[in-house]
Amino acid sequence: MTKTLFIAGSIGLGHVGRELEIAKELRKLDSSVEIVWCAQEPATEYLRSAGESIRWLIDESIIATGFVDKYSSDDYSLSLPNMFLRWSKTFPETVALYQKIVNEEGVDTIVGDESMDLMLALVKHPEYKRFKFVYLTDFFGAYQIRMKLMEMLAVYIFNRNWSRFMQNPDLYDSFIFIGEREDINNRSMGIFLPSRKVLADDYVDFVGQILPFRPEEYMDKAALKRKLGYDSRPLIICTGGGSSACRPLLDLCARTYPVLKKNLSDIQMRIVTGPRIPPETISSGNGLSVVGFVPRLYEHFAAADLVITSAGGASTLELTALQRPFLYFPLKYHFEQNFEVVPRCERYSAGVKMVFSETTTESLTKAIIDNIGVKVNYPKISLDGARKTAEIINNVKGIR
Repeated sequence: MTKTLFIAGSIGLGHVGRELEIAKELRKLDSSVEIVWCAQEPATEYLRSAGESIRWLIDESIIATGFVDKYSSDDYSLSLPNMFLRWSKTFPETVALYQKIVNEEGVDTIVGDESMDLMLALVKHPEYKRFKFVYLTDFFGAYQIRMKLMEMLAVYIFNRNWSRFMQNPDLYDSFIFIGEREDINNRSMGIFLPSRKVLADDYVDFVGQILPFRPEEYMDKAALKRKLGYDSRPLIICTGGGSSACRPLLDLCARTYPVLKKNLSDIQMRIVTGPRIPPETISSGNGLSVVGFVPRLYEHFAAADLVITSAGGASTLELTALQRPFLYFPLKYHFEQNFEVVPRCERYSAGVKMVFSETTTESLTKAIIDNIGVKVNYPKISLDGARKTAEIINNVKGIR
């Protein structure tokens, strides 16, 4: 029997959803494998609801999500380099925890979903690697957006270490990109650093996309509305994802609802605040539904006639696979949403991109009226990434 440690991503719940799918496929390939989870809230809640046991917890107070909440702002922005600078101060603690798990559990393989703490630790301390290491990611390096010296320096140092890590295969056993080669652009990683595509072509295993459901099972919108307790009226779902950074977008949706009702009286809207925004802090009334964390939110997406969301990688992908119309608002300064997710949506001709700072209740109302219930025809997405990833992990852990 082998033991595999999954380090769960927690900033966006799309991460833990795909990890769970990979774990299911891995168990199909090797029924004797024991999976050890290391996670934090709200990923732990998601995993437990799926029947997983969590033995190792990361303290919420020392990890990145605390920084997401603390340093988000009212202008709908989130600077990932700024967050990373603060997050990196916690890396010694989390890496020490991973080492403790390896020692006490007898783990032979680690699967790290964007485990940048462990990646950077191995660059500085290659002697730490006493296990097989599979690195998962759906973005490729950092991007400079704001011309602030500390953030510029953080982006360059991060990309330099990212490049060093990838160019030293002794530090990892597979570097898996969850997506397609077309999702990686050809921009340089930085001065005297390679281009992203060249680096990826040399070292990356591309597996395609991963979703926690089969889209073809969620095409009957009317049946889903009945199952989920909605009536037959046109349904709008509004969500900002797993952090509190998208709070201003949810507030905008709440303010837009009474304006929208004057134009479309026969409408129902539900705002899903997620795990880190108390639903009672969002104004409601006149039939507006506001709820917190919703398991299997993709079912509600499938029942919707329109979805309003941030440019989250998982939510926009789910909506594309479900063939649902959506309006999406990339967070200002969020390089992954702006340089990775937006180009993918544009490549699929999926969704309508909106700019938060330019959107009023009146313009959002118009966008809703123009797009609600519109029939879309997005291209089919390759969704066998979980199986391919599990096959790679299974081969890696079999190497002796």
